[in-house]
Amino acid sequence: MGTFTVEATVANLADPAMRVTLPLLVDTGATWTTLPGDIAVNIGVAPLGTRRVRLADGRVEEWPAAAVHIILDGHESPTFCLIGPRGGPSLLGAVTLRGVRPGRRSGRAAAGSGHRLFDVARRLIRYCGPLKP
Repeated sequence: MGTFTVEATVANLADPAMRVTLPLLVDTGATWTTLPGDIAVNIGVAPLGTRRVRLADGRVEEWPAAAVHIILDGHESPTFCLIGPRGGPSLLGAVTLRGVRPGRRSGRAAAGSGHRLFDVARRLIRYCGPLKP
């Protein structure tokens, strides 16, 4: 399938004027969207708690978790995200993809996006299964 990035705008839920537009790597192995710590600080995102994460190399760490507003491919939604290390990668995870997908019938990104982003979301959800509380 290959890797690709999509441009998204991420904003503070309490103050939507505090926002940043950045490329997010569509990570087929990521459940949660991840923002680098410096980006989260710049838009004033406050952690709500922590979440255990298993990294690609197998290590398990505790990362801050927060809620943000995301605009992706013309669709908007609040979403849960993890706050990674400063300067770390910006990842688009399956939970966010599921939350911002357009019409549930087509499952495809808007024309002109260049990627079948929401087909990727459907495959991720099928692969990962439903979320557990």
